[in-house]
Amino acid sequence: MSRPRRTAVQKYHDRVAPRYDASYQDDYWQWHDALTWRYVKPFLPKDCAAKVIDLGCGTGKWGGKLVKSGFATTFVDISNRMLEVARKAMDDRTTPTSFVHADLCDLSMLPADHFTLALAMGDPIGCTHAPAKALKEIRRVLGPGGVLVATFDNRLAAIDYHLSKTDIDQFARFLRDGRTHWFTKDESEQFEIFTYTPHDLRKLVSSTGFDILDLVGKTVLPMRHYRHLLETSQSQRMWGQIENSLCRDEAAMGRASHLQVACRKA
Repeated sequence: MSRPRRTAVQKYHDRVAPRYDASYQDDYWQWHDALTWRYVKPFLPKDCAAKVIDLGCGTGKWGGKLVKSGFATTFVDISNRMLEVARKAMDDRTTPTSFVHADLCDLSMLPADHFTLALAMGDPIGCTHAPAKALKEIRRVLGPGGVLVATFDNRLAAIDYHLSKTDIDQFARFLRDGRTHWFTKDESEQFEIFTYTPHDLRKLVSSTGFDILDLVGKTVLPMRHYRHLLETSQSQRMWGQIENSLCRDEAAMGRASHLQVACRKA
């Protein structure tokens, strides 16, 4: 069994694991996560005996929801520290869980044709050194008709930042290949990130053996800048309804920070 190298992405997530969740606990993230789960729920297996997997699981937020829904869940992450936090969060759950330390580009320790549903939330595929390879590995471990729900960074949403921070040649290169990096002060932790337009994401997913079932922008409304509008459950519900009316509009997706795709193994 091969083990992942301790790359920049692993170093960063090992360091932040103990306090990672604290950055995602305000009204905006409550609203954001409720929308995310709403987009995931239609693809949950009907049979609770189905095997599911949380790829790039981090502290176990989404895998924990799968466990709470009654599914035996495998948690996978490149960061051992993240896996430790996720394992601790699952200690009091009776539903079976397992934890695997792996790079998404090498899932050889997992059986082929095994899982009914895979989640890859928080953009872990785009943080690998080869997203197409990671998608092919995920396809291998999914059973016939298995579904992947995954998020990716939206290239179009990063235009303003890169326009202000780079010269014209770097900016043109970013628009062409979508490559950027995580903006942390420690250069040894600045891992590469692949970003996608909606068109390029459709192309990537289709080229790796998946049929697209759903694609949403998340979130089209820039509510992270207007957190004060989300202070009550009623306001979150109302803004959520507006968000839902926009999120599948291909033109509106360009405003969203992330793209969430659901796709089936072809």
